[in-house]
Amino acid sequence: MKTKNLKSKYKRSIIRLGNSKAITFPQEWTKIAELKEKSEITLYPIDDKTLVIRSLEKGKEHRIYRMDGIKMPIKLVRQAILSAFKLNIDDIYLKYNSQKKQHLYELLINLRREIIGIDFKDMPDSDQFYINFLLDASKTAFYDVVEDLVSVFHVIIKNIVEGNVNETSDLLLDEIERKYSLGTRILITGLSKYPISSSELPTIRFLGDRVVLLYIRDFINEALMNFKDIPHNVIKKYSGLLLKIPELLEELIKNYHNINLETISEFQDYLIELEEDLKEKEFSSDQEICHIRNVIKYYLRGFSVFFDIAITRMIESEVGIS
Repeated sequence: MKTKNLKSKYKRSIIRLGNSKAITFPQEWTKIAELKEKSEITLYPIDDKTLVIRSLEKGKEHRIYRMDGIKMPIKLVRQAILSAFKLNIDDIYLKYNSQKKQHLYELLINLRREIIGIDFKDMPDSDQFYINFLLDASKTAFYDVVEDLVSVFHVIIKNIVEGNVNETSDLLLDEIERKYSLGTRILITGLSKYPISSSELPTIRFLGDRVVLLYIRDFINEALMNFKDIPHNVIKKYSGLLLKIPELLEELIKNYHNINLETISEFQDYLIELEEDLKEKEFSSDQEICHIRNVIKYYLRGFSVFFDIAITRMIESEVGIS
């Protein structure tokens, strides 16, 4: 029997959500089915083109975790909260005393940078913090965050080559930190959807994405720290090679979801070309020139790590486990 508030049919477009595809549900149906954040549904494949979606008839058990923050070391409290988040615990009650309260409060504030949707409030009547997770999924995909960071890296290298090393503003530095924190939160939130014992694959994918994020941040930090005291005439000698670094990184990120033998081969050829360009540059014992060469070598070593991750992603795709 059709509910009078529902249409006879709905059309939805497929959207990209990280490495997956998703659709949105009609608001009228979610209200009638009493679906909320973290609600579970069941999917029934009927044939190649038909999928039936049902809300669970039985309500999910509300899971509560009680922690003694007085006896537990701060580091252990932090890890326990992260683990509870990954295990889809609904609520946490964290006990404190006057000595531990401020430390635990600072810990919860810092965790907000790592976990999307964590919320907490002080319950002084019972000497505890109430912690819950409001899993409002981020509308920003991990790929978009990485793409923005690579774009910032390109701007910084361009400023260095053009002799404007000090044009990196505090606003841009804040944006770098904000983007990096957002990327970390997106990854942790995505990993939390998988039960720890279900498969090693989500963990492998998480670690690969995490390495990519860390290396891009380090690429940016190397550029910000290591070119300040190098004369522009020295930088100019390597300007063509320096500009190729962010170009290769942009090409790599562009193919982030299209990794195959062709794209990997192109990446490897370009990487070999950069290594040959560096070898052809006249060697000098000058300390400043040695320094800039070492920075470029660091970038090239970083690309070899990206290459290993790309090979892993290609194999995942080809054997059907991605």
